[in-house]
Amino acid sequence: KYTRRQLQVSWVKELAKIMQDVTDLTELEHIKLDLFHNRIFVLTPEGDVIDLPENATPVDFAYQIHSEIGNKMIKAKINGVLCPLSQRLQNGDIVEALTDKSKKSPDIEWLDFVKTHLAKSKIKEAHRKHLSTWSKRLGK
Repeated sequence: KYTRRQLQVSWVKELAKIMQDVTDLTELEHIKLDLFHNRIFVLTPEGDVIDLPENATPVDFAYQIHSEIGNKMIKAKINGVLCPLSQRLQNGDIVEALTDKSKKSPDIEWLDFVKTHLAKSKIKEAHRKHLSTWSKRLGK
């Protein structure tokens, strides 16, 4: 659905966005691994191409689409079949993230298997917000 040029422009825009969030050199090393490691291309059910690092999971895919999809993800389908959220994606897979609007935050255990810096940072951010809200409620 996308041309090679559109994918390259999208990739450069994503790199610029990530670089704005870099806070230390260790984080930069992880980002370089994401960006320059072997890449795979998976598809949404609508046919949109999503560029991910090799060994990425459905959770990485969901966060690439939108942080709220990642945060509220409960299941995934790969090529129409339900699969574990930790399953590694392959080039050409059609991936669908199934969500639950009532889910409060992502599972912290996802940090054990996600591959992208984006997914890791969004999971940590969501947990910080969730814990902050929870502690404020206890303080009342």
